[in-house]
Amino acid sequence: MTASRALRLAGFAVPLFFIGPYAMAGNGTTPVNLGEIEVTGTRVPRPVFDTPTSMTVLTGDDIQFGPPGFSLAQSLARVPGLVAQNRGSYAQDLQISSRGFGARASFGVRGIRILVDGIPETTPAGQGETDIFDLAIARRIEVLRGPFSTLYGNASGGVIQIFTQDGPPQPTLTATAMAGSYGTQIERLGDGGTDGALNYSVDVSHFHTDGYRDHSAAERDHAHAKLRYDLDDESSVTLLLNAENQPYAFDPSGLDREQIMQDPRQAVDSVFQFGAGESHRARQGGIVWRQQIDADDRLYAMGWLGSRRVIQFLPFSGAGPNSGGAVVDLHNRSGGGDVHWTHQGGFYAITGGADYQRLHEARKGFVNDGGEEGALRRNEDDVSSQTGEYVQGRIEFDPWRLFAGVRHSRVTFDSVDHYIAADNPDDSGSRAFSRTDPVAGILYEVSPVLNVYANYGVGFQTPTFDELAYKPNGKTGFNSKLDPSASRNYEVGVKAHPAGGNIRLTAALFNITTDNEIVVAQSENGRTSYRNAGSTRRSGAELTFDAGLGGGFATYVAYSYLDAVFTGARLDGNQLPGVPRQTVFGELSWQYEPLNFETAVDAQWRDRVYVDSANSQAADSYMVVNLRAGFQQRAGAWRLHEYARLNNVFDRSYVGAVIVGSGNGRYYEPAPDRNVMVGISASYVF
Repeated sequence: MTASRALRLAGFAVPLFFIGPYAMAGNGTTPVNLGEIEVTGTRVPRPVFDTPTSMTVLTGDDIQFGPPGFSLAQSLARVPGLVAQNRGSYAQDLQISSRGFGARASFGVRGIRILVDGIPETTPAGQGETDIFDLAIARRIEVLRGPFSTLYGNASGGVIQIFTQDGPPQPTLTATAMAGSYGTQIERLGDGGTDGALNYSVDVSHFHTDGYRDHSAAERDHAHAKLRYDLDDESSVTLLLNAENQPYAFDPSGLDREQIMQDPRQAVDSVFQFGAGESHRARQGGIVWRQQIDADDRLYAMGWLGSRRVIQFLPFSGAGPNSGGAVVDLHNRSGGGDVHWTHQGGFYAITGGADYQRLHEARKGFVNDGGEEGALRRNEDDVSSQTGEYVQGRIEFDPWRLFAGVRHSRVTFDSVDHYIAADNPDDSGSRAFSRTDPVAGILYEVSPVLNVYANYGVGFQTPTFDELAYKPNGKTGFNSKLDPSASRNYEVGVKAHPAGGNIRLTAALFNITTDNEIVVAQSENGRTSYRNAGSTRRSGAELTFDAGLGGGFATYVAYSYLDAVFTGARLDGNQLPGVPRQTVFGELSWQYEPLNFETAVDAQWRDRVYVDSANSQAADSYMVVNLRAGFQQRAGAWRLHEYARLNNVFDRSYVGAVIVGSGNGRYYEPAPDRNVMVGISASYVF
């Protein structure tokens, strides 16, 4: 599908969703008031309507009722400007990009900071994981895009904050069971409640799937506990505990275009030969102290520790000189904290604080001897850290609101190579980067239901250890010449709540210029090298429309346009790989309160995605439609919830994710065909 045709389709579809609500609201029923949403993304809780930022908030219904509760990609599809590509491999995690930042990640989440209850799931260098937590325990997800994300430090192309559930007012025990296509099963048991000054929530779950593709089975267990104790009316202490075990997750790897056409469910022979896949376990604990000092001042302090052990088998031998091996043994130990103070005056507020994060990675690499650990090929200790000091404030003088902030960050890398041989010289190295980045935004209240805003900020993104590990063109040694990318971000937008609050409309235009963009230089046999590629420009628009309608109907539309291109001499005019130019998400839902029944249909269209910086190939555009439905019942102390979801209703064959710059030409990771998930949840209130 051409871009011009896509624009015509979007131009038809978006007005249709806008006209539909008004046509349906004319049936004489009362529209649903959507209410105001308060967010904490600027560290000072404010209604999202009154902040000069692009922010999307997903609530419990968006997270849990719609998707089956284990796929963050399905939930994030509602967020404009954000692209979550499901690789179909639990050995590789999601690929998430925000306005094009993070699209080059070959595994995990790159360039976007992820926090769960304030604890960063992103390393100091900007590499993140989403598998430590069970999505079903999330009560709210805030997605911040644009300049203000730079206040969270290095690699803040966007910020995703996940807040887990508190315990309910009364002790409640909940059991959940789900089953679906490809042998997928989920069992979950949760307990929560309030006992005097103690609020508690405990959840354990087990997930298993045989996988859509050959060699893609996985198993995973989660445990989560959140205990808050109110010391008095002005202070509280919260203990956070997370644990995750993944005994196995096989990796089917990518396919080339011809293999996709032959059989998208197949896996290449090498993944069987070398037992490609990953196992890991993670442990994490944190403590949060909140203190209301007086009517105007409050203090927040958080500290955390974590560990993660990963064993990964790559689909090749790794026996060659300077290969680094193809069996990865990685043991991480991390920790850090955040302290900030907030003063709330009559017409202003100010927050100042500091955060620190440290990661120690003990990394070994071995030859993959037909699925068995062979000879040592890599042995190093990598330590990275990020230290940040920040100040941000708000001044209100009706009808104006001014927001501003500044952050100073220092990011360090120190790699010590313990594997030195005749054909493998010392690859030790170190780098340190320091930046001070300002951001400012202004909002004007045109009327009580209409705000316009503008903002500007600068930011930076350092390389990760994986990106520093290898020099381009097969050379050995620490890639000390790889520099951070620096960006300048402009944005203007509008937020409207017409029709008595039952409609929310947001629109934003932005332009981002980046120097020293980090791109894939070469990726082959598990060894990926990176280089700086001059400058890039990201220009785009984002639109959301959310309306509660009469008769129990509601509709939601999110549209994104992103023109992300290289502007340097070598790649001038080429599109950034891994980034679709356009995406559209639309949903129409209906609730029938007499039966406590809810159903919805949603559709997502995504433009084609280039697979490399040369734009030599692309994954085709696609549209996929999903259905869901559910009932809820109450009988005395019992609460029951039955639900079903049908994904890919029309059984479309499409590529769910691409491997950017894959040297073997296997760029494509196919998405599942038509599949179903059904489940039941039962709660007992004591």
